[in-house]
Amino acid sequence: MTPVIEQLQSLNRILVELARRQPFHGANFEEILQDILWTSARSLNVARVSLWFYSGDRQHIECAHLFQQSPPGFTAGMRLTASDYPRYFAALQEERTITAHDAWHDPRTREFRKTYLEPLGITSLLDVPIWVEGSMIGILCHEHIGSPRQWTVAEEQFAASLADLVSLVVESRDRHRALRALEESEARLATFFQATSEAVIIHEQGTILDVNAATERLFGYTASELVGQSVLLLTHPEARSLILERIQQPIDIPFEALARTKSGEALIVEVQGKSILYRGRWARVVGIRDITQRKTAEQNVQLAAQRQQLLAEIALRIRQTLELPEILNTTVVEVRRYLLSDRVFIVSFDPRTEEIQVVAAAMAPQWHTNLEVLLQNVHYRSRLLTTPATLSCEREMLDPHLRQVYAAHHIQSCLLIPIQHQPQGPCFLLGVHQCDRPREWQPYERAFLEQLATQVAIALQQAELYQQLAALNANLEQQVAERTEQLQQKMRELEELNHLKDVFLHAVSHDLRTPVLGTLMVINHLLQNNTSDTIPVPRSTLTCIQHSQQRQLHLIETLLHIHVDQQPSLSLAIAPTSLATLVKAIVAELQPLLQKNKATVKLQMAPTLPLVRADPIQLRRVYENLISNALKHNRPGLTITLTAEVQEDMAYCTVQDNGVGIGSDQRSRLFDLYYRGRESHHRTGIGLGLYLCRQIITAHGGEIGVEDNHPQGATFWFRIPIARPT
Repeated sequence: MTPVIEQLQSLNRILVELARRQPFHGANFEEILQDILWTSARSLNVARVSLWFYSGDRQHIECAHLFQQSPPGFTAGMRLTASDYPRYFAALQEERTITAHDAWHDPRTREFRKTYLEPLGITSLLDVPIWVEGSMIGILCHEHIGSPRQWTVAEEQFAASLADLVSLVVESRDRHRALRALEESEARLATFFQATSEAVIIHEQGTILDVNAATERLFGYTASELVGQSVLLLTHPEARSLILERIQQPIDIPFEALARTKSGEALIVEVQGKSILYRGRWARVVGIRDITQRKTAEQNVQLAAQRQQLLAEIALRIRQTLELPEILNTTVVEVRRYLLSDRVFIVSFDPRTEEIQVVAAAMAPQWHTNLEVLLQNVHYRSRLLTTPATLSCEREMLDPHLRQVYAAHHIQSCLLIPIQHQPQGPCFLLGVHQCDRPREWQPYERAFLEQLATQVAIALQQAELYQQLAALNANLEQQVAERTEQLQQKMRELEELNHLKDVFLHAVSHDLRTPVLGTLMVINHLLQNNTSDTIPVPRSTLTCIQHSQQRQLHLIETLLHIHVDQQPSLSLAIAPTSLATLVKAIVAELQPLLQKNKATVKLQMAPTLPLVRADPIQLRRVYENLISNALKHNRPGLTITLTAEVQEDMAYCTVQDNGVGIGSDQRSRLFDLYYRGRESHHRTGIGLGLYLCRQIITAHGGEIGVEDNHPQGATFWFRIPIARPT
């Protein structure tokens, strides 16, 4: 999930939490506004958030609340005149939000630079007008201090939603003020009626004894018509059981009941009685106040609040998703449920191609119809696209063709609401059908759908932005994957080159050390045993040195041959070779090294051992590496036993020592490149000897391994083919 999408979802969750946290009915108006400003400042991480309202003459805006994070707190009282900042006030009337990333240079806000922005260090502004019932009443202003800030689309939408929330709060406050005023008026009226003209009835056990003129006016009866009659005459049938209960068990607490006038009109009245001594006998005096209008007003206010709450809930459900089909389907389902209508659908119309299609629909099963066929009807389509308001369904007012279309699809009433979207793209229209009866669409129903259409338009814009971001993200991921694969290929090539370099260096450091060491020991022996200027050198010694240098040169050429190619390989000069003769010569040449380490070599090879198919020089390297490794990894005084025997068509050779042996955790890695063992950090060489031994034996078509005789020592073995007689 991309950061933009995560920000959209996070800000939407904050809006939901804010809506749940603040009950907009019965709450403190100022506290709600401060909570909105505090939440906005923390959510968008801005230094200052302020709320401005227009003055009565609409020539000024005054700061009602200003929240600043450092030092935290609320202030108010600033005032800005429209004539001083004409471009800014003109922009408020024309734009949904004033998003000034660089407020000092933005043509809409640079008027504030000298007097307001620079003194306070403000560099970026995000201002949203607040509209109530088609009139802009104020501005929600976000002020960023520091380096200029690039506001995101999610932040603009969040700020716009907060402005809508402030609008709802103001509307809720106004409704409650009107309700309180109505209640106060009713209270004053009740007092006045108690003193003068309130309907008053005096009865005894339900029989009317007297009434006043206000009662006559209220119920339409004359006093003579009422006196002597039962109070049930003025009672609605639904309230008779309640009135009988109050006659039998009088209480002084006011209660509400349904009354009925002489004309049969039902009234909602508030009844309050008190026992008095009337003409020498106890009776009940009852004041009756008509509260029908008040109850109707309360119901209207309650319904309006419910509609606003429902609108907020539907808008949240619509805007909680970024998938276009889900947004449209949620819209038609919620509208049909709210209006209790038979069909609700949304069509998409492209003005450029004049293509129109149904994109979402919700219909009652009994009124299901083919909307695609309906939309392709020329008469209905023309009426649909050219009538921006409620479509009249009076049959006598429709042309004959349209009447036939309505009858064929059972359309009794139709309502159309445009959903504003991008001017360059397709337009969306919301249609509602009533099929079971003619219906008079109420103004509040149209207002509700228009407000909902605005929320749907915002959700559509968010969905389109999400699709664009998803496409960009997919393209970016593909580019990153391709570039990563290229880099990985380069890394593999570099690792291979580095591997070849290491093998070459390891071979030089390991294989060339043994012949150089042997030659150096012969020369040191000659220098130590003769102090004269001229040192006689036996011919056998020079021959030994010559052979050692020839082997060293051959090793260098072999290593160069191996590491020039990208795929390392050994070039073998195979010839029938006597193992006994070769091993005796190797032991003789290593004699100085054996003497230095006080080591003893035992040869256990039968003279009748057949010849082997081998490269003598490479096989010599195997024996030299195995013997020198045994000397390096054990203390002086070592005994090394060399054996060879025939196993089928292979010669099985061993190099066994009586040293410290090899642990089981090391045997599986001894023939790996670079491996030197746990106790080899103080020794020369970097672990190439045994690796080269395996390479040589494998090139001969044989195999090599090691057996542990711990604590008696270790036994290295290998097999090479026996030479077949020609």
